Amino acid sequence: MMNVEVGEECIRFAKVIRYFTLAGLILLVVSSAMYLLDIDPFVEPDRVVETWHLPASEFWKVNVGKEIESYSEFLYIAHPDNVAVFSLFFLALAPVFALLSILPKMKGIYRILTILVVAELLFGAVRPLILGAIGE
Repeated sequence: MMNVEVGEECIRFAKVIRYFTLAGLILLVVSSAMYLLDIDPFVEPDRVVETWHLPASEFWKVNVGKEIESYSEFLYIAHPDNVAVFSLFFLALAPVFALLSILPKMKGIYRILTILVVAELLFGAVRPLILGAIGE
C-alpha cells in the first residue's frame, strides 16, 4: 500500500469547506424546519402553494404585498424563510473562504489563478445583489 502525503494547504482547504458547509447546512435545516412549522414566515407556506405558478413580480405582490426590488431584501434575516435564502448565500461563499485560507501558501501562477477563481466565485455569489434583478 502506498502512503500519500497530503499538503498542509489541502488539509486547511478541506477543513474550511467542512466547517462552512456544516454551519450552512445546520442553518438551512433549522430555518427550513421553522418555516415548515409556520414560525413567523415571510411568505405563508399555504399561500406559496396557491401562488407558485405566478410570475415572480406578481407572486411577491400577492404574498408580501409589494414588489421585491432586489435579492438584498432577502438578506434581512428576521424570518426563517429569509434565513434559508441567506444560508444558501453562505454555502456559496464556502469555497471562497477556503481558497482565501490557502492563498498565502500559493506561489506564482497558482496564486494568480486562485485570485481569479475567488473573484469569479464572488461575482457569481453577489451578482444578483449587484444587478438587483428578480427574474420572471
